[in-house]
Amino acid sequence: MTAEETNRKKIKRKRIVLATALVAAAATGAFAQQAPVQLSSAIQSEILSVLPSADLSNLTNSQYAQIVSFFAASENTRTPSDISGGVKAILSNAQ
Repeated sequence: MTAEETNRKKIKRKRIVLATALVAAAATGAFAQQAPVQLSSAIQSEILSVLPSADLSNLTNSQYAQIVSFFAASENTRTPSDISGGVKAILSNAQ
């Protein structure tokens, strides 16, 4: 895989992540407060590839926003250990 292809994939992933975040942010009122928060399948797959036992089923709104922001910044996802460490920190911080 060339560097250009890798960059295109990262840009595509960022667009998906940002679109997901915008859709989530657009939810209003009580629906937004009570609806379960679900990450995009791309983010879930990436997390589960490095943390197979991660429980992503009951994320708080804060955890969801932190994970989406984390994956939007490419410097956070350079290595599997970067992803693992960042996600573990977010999941352990239940707000």
